[in-house]
Amino acid sequence: MPGYLVDVGAIATDRYDRRTWDRILEESERIQSAVHDQPYQGLTQDVWASLYKASPTISEEGPRVNQRVMQNLMNQSAWKDLRQTTQMDEYSAAIGSLSLKDALEEAMPQDVRDAAHQVEELERQLQQLLDQAAMYEDAAGAMDSAAAKPTLDQAQSIRQQAADLMQTLEQAAQGYDQAFDAQSGSIGRAVRQALEQAVEEAQEDQRMMQAFGTGTGDGKPVSGKERLELAQLLRANPKIRDIAKMAGRMQMMALNKRKNRTTHPPTEMVDITMGDDLANILPSELLLLADPATEDEFIQRFAEKRLLQYDLRGFEREGQGPIVVCIDESGSTAGKVEMWEKGIALSLFAIARREKRAFAVVHFGSQSEIRVDKWMRPKDAAPTELVEMAQHFFNGGTDFEQPLRAAVQVMDDAAFRKGDIVFLTDGEARVSDEFLKGEFARVKNEKEFHVISVVIGYDDHSVRSFSDCIAKPQMGDDSTLTFVIESLH
Repeated sequence: MPGYLVDVGAIATDRYDRRTWDRILEESERIQSAVHDQPYQGLTQDVWASLYKASPTISEEGPRVNQRVMQNLMNQSAWKDLRQTTQMDEYSAAIGSLSLKDALEEAMPQDVRDAAHQVEELERQLQQLLDQAAMYEDAAGAMDSAAAKPTLDQAQSIRQQAADLMQTLEQAAQGYDQAFDAQSGSIGRAVRQALEQAVEEAQEDQRMMQAFGTGTGDGKPVSGKERLELAQLLRANPKIRDIAKMAGRMQMMALNKRKNRTTHPPTEMVDITMGDDLANILPSELLLLADPATEDEFIQRFAEKRLLQYDLRGFEREGQGPIVVCIDESGSTAGKVEMWEKGIALSLFAIARREKRAFAVVHFGSQSEIRVDKWMRPKDAAPTELVEMAQHFFNGGTDFEQPLRAAVQVMDDAAFRKGDIVFLTDGEARVSDEFLKGEFARVKNEKEFHVISVVIGYDDHSVRSFSDCIAKPQMGDDSTLTFVIESLH
């Protein structure tokens, strides 16, 4: 009787695939939870492998239940659409498998589920018998022939039990196939709808994650673990999703308006960094690729953008001072105004990152409600740090002087002059002459910063005393972002 391997997945995988999966599983508690709660043993990994591998195929040795599910899944045109964002990207494939887990279970009618679980239980029992028989046979191999006979007899008896159980399993598998075939149409429709939704979610996730610095050229490589954490935050927090959608649209506009100021291509080697630019990797990294024993390590590090490479720079414009965004988080801004403010902040962050300018956000409400998030090197910011910034909200009163003090302090500490303070508010408050004529005037004279104020819904008289330019938009007016960008140094 041939062996039976329930531990083999329905999708054929190699050693590298399995090692990649094990690493993702170790890194992500959410993946671990999905595996623990998966409807059928090994299905989450099978879905992941089908989305990740370049040419996934069904393994005839794999579990019968998963084979049918995966055949149905991989016959859908939407599965091919989803693979456009997941193929050879292990973390996108992991996110896709999470999207499909519950839907695949719900796609199976109850009688199909019952038949599937019966097959799985019989497969488990069969594997236990085969393992026991192999154990007795191994033990007999270490004995002389006379002593080995009882042990071999026991192994033969167990193999006979396995053969009998195999017949029962085949009958159960036929019953599962019949139940599946009887409702294959409704199962296919449910799976197709789940895939179409997963495609939409993957495309939306990709756009939203770019708002938090995961796009190509957006600074330091973002680890797969960070991407999984960010995807989880976006899926679980509607507020962050709304901010990300708004910020994504705004960032495209902002970066198109703000041109890259580098006047020559990179030619000068200034540092060693990590990435996936094969043209600039160190010779020592190529040795990993040349050695079969370390080839897998090279491929993994390339996929994770962790290869050592030269950091080349061109001739760049003179450094500019920080961009500091003061965000009014009084109770009246809750909702659309806050979303719009955070969208502007993330768009300006993208500009600061591209132009290598320090960046800070000053959250403010009542006089005692001040929080400063600061990045001296925005390209090093982790996406989760930006999420934390975006979801913060005081829900307090309104005071202007304390946030201005905090913003001026950032300017005073800055290495460069000609920074910008962008002051976003929907309210009004008094700022003392003592502050404006003292610390504010001194630092402004030394650092030559601009204050660009955006006032929503109120008269602008409260900000005139400290602003160089003022906008009074209708909430959500895209021309306001253009005004702010064009007003920056």
